[in-house]
Amino acid sequence: MPPVPDTGPAPITVNRPEFFVNHADKIINETRKQGVLEGPTLPRHRIKQEPIVREGQWAGTWQQALDPAGLHPRKHVLIIVAPRSYGSTTLALHLLARHTAEDTDIVKLDADWKTPKVGWLPAEERHAYQVDLKDPNHDRVSADFLTMLEQHAGLLEKLGSYLVLNVAKDLWTDPYVPVQSGIHVVHLNEPPSAQSVVEARLRARKAPGLIAYLHSADKTKASLSRLDAVEAVRVADSVVLAWREHERLTNSSLPMDVPSSWSALDAGLAERIASALSDWRDKLDILFGETVSVYGGKDTSLPLEDRCLLLALAVHQSAPMPVVAKATRDLQQIISADVGESGFASTTSAAFASRGLRRRVVDAGAGVGTHDEVVFDQPGYGRAVLTYVWDNYEVMREPLLKWITSGEDSEANEHVVDAIAALTLRHGNVDHLVQLGTQTYSVKEALLSALLVQAVQDEHIGRQAWGILYGWASGKERATTVVTACRQVLNSPDVTSSQARMAMVRLRRAANSGHESAWSDALKAFVEQAQHPAGVARLITEVRAWQQSGRSRGAGTAAFLALMSAPGTTIPWLLSNEVPSEVDVKRALQDLLGDIATAPDAINRLTTWIRQSATDPSNYARVRDGLLPVLRGQKIFKASVSLMQALEHVSVDGETNAANDFWDRLVDPRVRTVIQLNRDPA
Repeated sequence: MPPVPDTGPAPITVNRPEFFVNHADKIINETRKQGVLEGPTLPRHRIKQEPIVREGQWAGTWQQALDPAGLHPRKHVLIIVAPRSYGSTTLALHLLARHTAEDTDIVKLDADWKTPKVGWLPAEERHAYQVDLKDPNHDRVSADFLTMLEQHAGLLEKLGSYLVLNVAKDLWTDPYVPVQSGIHVVHLNEPPSAQSVVEARLRARKAPGLIAYLHSADKTKASLSRLDAVEAVRVADSVVLAWREHERLTNSSLPMDVPSSWSALDAGLAERIASALSDWRDKLDILFGETVSVYGGKDTSLPLEDRCLLLALAVHQSAPMPVVAKATRDLQQIISADVGESGFASTTSAAFASRGLRRRVVDAGAGVGTHDEVVFDQPGYGRAVLTYVWDNYEVMREPLLKWITSGEDSEANEHVVDAIAALTLRHGNVDHLVQLGTQTYSVKEALLSALLVQAVQDEHIGRQAWGILYGWASGKERATTVVTACRQVLNSPDVTSSQARMAMVRLRRAANSGHESAWSDALKAFVEQAQHPAGVARLITEVRAWQQSGRSRGAGTAAFLALMSAPGTTIPWLLSNEVPSEVDVKRALQDLLGDIATAPDAINRLTTWIRQSATDPSNYARVRDGLLPVLRGQKIFKASVSLMQALEHVSVDGETNAANDFWDRLVDPRVRTVIQLNRDPA
């Protein structure tokens, strides 16, 4: 049956329900037509459970977005223009959760497009869509887009659906939008009160007892007054982290599930929270010489080698003493190399003449265990040290990244990954992440891919990170890194259909790049996908595209080879009647067997099919009879002979030799004396 253009994949006929049970929704999502934005459906009750602060201008913007009765959004297309990090996405989702019908699905779309196009916007009945437009390279709103959006608004109104676009203020050129159009534009010019956001987050984290600590010092209130919404959320996390650190370091228990009274505040915890809210700036200003402090007649600012030690502790937290010492020396050497001369004493005699490492470790705020183990169990303080250096010493950014990414344990250490992610993603752009992919940095693939996975899942720069993966996928240097990152995304238990689609697009690009290692790695990723129904649906899409395009070896061939490992019941899945009709299995097998590059992989998988079915004569007969039409033909005769040689030691039910059985059925008796099957002497 020829495929119908522009209708997307045909539905999968399920004759073996135990393989597909509970996965129908995933299969439907994965087989939607291409060219339409996708995203996860968010549970309405979960959105309502998340804290939100509606005060000041937020309350006014909320009312402006609603109709005069305050029941529903004023128009079926709402555009919220706001500076970045002001929390406008939170406002949009809560607005939809509270002012659309209960039977309306709320979908957060991922804008994976090169430029905004109305044709990419989905339009289904009783849906409320939200999409962020924040990427300066791909999300700029044009007048043509707004014109088409007016027509789209009419369609949404007929369907009882809504669309909210959250546009970054720097991408909005204030185009003219007629008042009578189906589009309503509101502006959010102030973030919510940071104090209120932090308090709401603490209540949501079931730690209202920490709120009293926020009011315990005037400098705490002052530090909160300058924060935007995103920074306020981070502060709430820092307060909780400081509380847990305090309990751990003091071996105490301070329950915070009920409000605390002023008289019951713990002085040590209050000081720690105050330091956390100021990013330990007062302490770090002294340690790094920004504020002069003299103790016992000596300047208390850290010498250069101790600054390197403090950074090593911040990254590694707790580690064996030799590891911390080496990390400290490595950073000194990188800084030294950067200035072109060795200004540090790195010889044994010079090191022996300086202060002992153990004393320096203790002075830096860490402990040393009895087994030469450095204990610096202060992730909040460690993060503050790193960001302090990053923000105050611009010249240290490149050496710092080189140092963190060059450590021996940088492949799997989650502290290292978190440290780099916190720095490279700190200011809402991906410039430093792009630099890590260049030859200047010898970043291990496992580390770089882990960073990319964090980046694509980041609410603020995820789109740009996906763009990096797309660009790298076709290049020899980083194609395998792209495959590794996309494998991790696809294997995540909470991957959305939209994320999966974007990962598959980049895997396809890497597999089609012509680089052997990238194709092999993509094949491994596809094999993992073939083990579950949603992945099978994704691979079917790739195979169909391959067979329609006529492309030679690439993503389609890898996808079909992967489907050859899809679990079956009595016979291989590809030989069952569960395969969609638009996938031509016979043609695909003949193409693979007729290509010298893919024939060995195909033969290995066919051999596995036959060997696994050989224990049951009836199953073997079904597999054999399904393969015989494939194996006939001059173009694949050599591959057929290779397959029969591979079957030399496979017996069916302990009696029939599989190689002889295929030989007798494939080779004309009149030429058997001319063409001999080379037997394996083993």
